[in-house]
Amino acid sequence: MQSAVLLSAEMSERNGHSPRTLSMNKRPLRLLLISAAFCVALSSSKADKFTKEEQALLNKNRVMQMYKPDEHSRHFIAHIDSATDPKTGEKRKISKDAQAVLCFVFGMEDAQPAREQGRSMAESHYSPQQAHEFLFAQGWDKYHDRFFTRCYVQEGEAAYEQAVKAQQKPVDQSSSS
Repeated sequence: MQSAVLLSAEMSERNGHSPRTLSMNKRPLRLLLISAAFCVALSSSKADKFTKEEQALLNKNRVMQMYKPDEHSRHFIAHIDSATDPKTGEKRKISKDAQAVLCFVFGMEDAQPAREQGRSMAESHYSPQQAHEFLFAQGWDKYHDRFFTRCYVQEGEAAYEQAVKAQQKPVDQSSSS
């Protein structure tokens, strides 16, 4: 048994590094990997950070969502001073403490991937129902929010329908003679 251990130690020394040397060389690599993982986690968490005021509004569920596909996707704090009653058209003032809301905008950076998917599905001859289901699944997977999922589906379906109509246009044969 001892001769097998000695033989394996001699073979590893002949092949380059002994087992003990390899484990010592892994320590700096392990430290590098741990620090890299920490930096990645830190930088990815910064993208989801909110200011203290924004976080407080989120905690109180004072949020508003907006569909503006021609503007940039963003979030910001809005101050609302009055609201219009949809039944009577009458304006009413909002109390000072309830004025601030955190607005999330479904913008062009959100709409573009949905449009690309819609066009791609039209080119691949998906049925309208298949396109709808696929867009809904993608939107929900991306946002986990009913409003933003609905916006994603709307943008994707519009691009899908536009691409299908473009595919169905008859080709003018008279000019190709």
